[in-house]
Amino acid sequence: MPDMLHHPITDASAWRRADLERDEGWVLRLTPPQQAEVRAAERALAARGLRGGEFTRADFPLPTLEPQLAEAMEKLDRGRGLVLLKGLPVDRHDEERAARILWGIGLYFGRGLKQIPRVNLGGYKDNLIAHIVDQGFDYSKPNVTGSSTSAEQMPHVDGSDVVALLCLRPAADGGGVSRVVSSMAIHNTLLAEAPDVLEQLYEGFHHDLRGDVTKPDAPPVTPRIPVFSFFGGVLSCNFNSKTVEQAAAKLGRPLAPRERTALDTMLHLALDPSYSIDMAFETGDLQLVNNYTVMHSRTAWVDPPTPGENRLLFRLWLKSFPDRPLAPAFSGGYTLGAVHDTSRASLPR
Repeated sequence: MPDMLHHPITDASAWRRADLERDEGWVLRLTPPQQAEVRAAERALAARGLRGGEFTRADFPLPTLEPQLAEAMEKLDRGRGLVLLKGLPVDRHDEERAARILWGIGLYFGRGLKQIPRVNLGGYKDNLIAHIVDQGFDYSKPNVTGSSTSAEQMPHVDGSDVVALLCLRPAADGGGVSRVVSSMAIHNTLLAEAPDVLEQLYEGFHHDLRGDVTKPDAPPVTPRIPVFSFFGGVLSCNFNSKTVEQAAAKLGRPLAPRERTALDTMLHLALDPSYSIDMAFETGDLQLVNNYTVMHSRTAWVDPPTPGENRLLFRLWLKSFPDRPLAPAFSGGYTLGAVHDTSRASLPR
């Protein structure tokens, strides 16, 4: 049995919905001068012919905004684990501008990681910028990721330290609502009310790699990866019920009753509205979450037939916490063996 944390998390990462509604310190609204600063940095790069993923932080100077971005980074690492930037000067139909702005802001939060090629619809270098848009795939089919569909997604984490989502166009039908929840708060509840369930979550599950492997002969699923891992004095979470279910199907081994109870209990709490908070994205919103302490999900939506009015987000996966202690069996996330960088190297500036 792996080491378990036997006392509740009492810092800001163990929040519930009422905490975020009472204190909006996790929301950063850009002022007009800050918006102008971002726009000037983007225009300078456009004049040089540089696209998102092709420049460094030094190429995107933000002298006025930088101190607030540093505070936001601290909140991601040691606070709520959630930041929402509002008012980025994004044009809903100018994808190149949005990609430069996302990449430039993202460099203040970490190092970009490669993502799966099938969501890189803009041909960006090394698949660093993903298009979260309905490509017409069926989410129920093998190896299909939710990021390429309009289907509802259950609470989960991504295979990076931080995931950043920039909204270009919200869903026209009011769907596609983002939902975030503190996995630390859920751990506290399970510790107090269902310690047997918590033990199973520490033992973990296999996850389907959905074809995202480095070698043709690699196993289609991961070894067991803990949902909760207490290592080096730090608690981290890794959860994705979809990939757990898919792994069980690929292995031909249904989840044991104890495993099923643990998975369902985790989902039940993560979907409880007293724990989670919803966000209806607007153009120019940038959401960043710490994948080790926060899970995210979304509601389904239906795009209109009008060209260029479909829901569109851009995504970054960021390596942001090179000093965070992670157990070897946990550090690759549920994309263990995937193509993106899982090193813990220091972040370039």
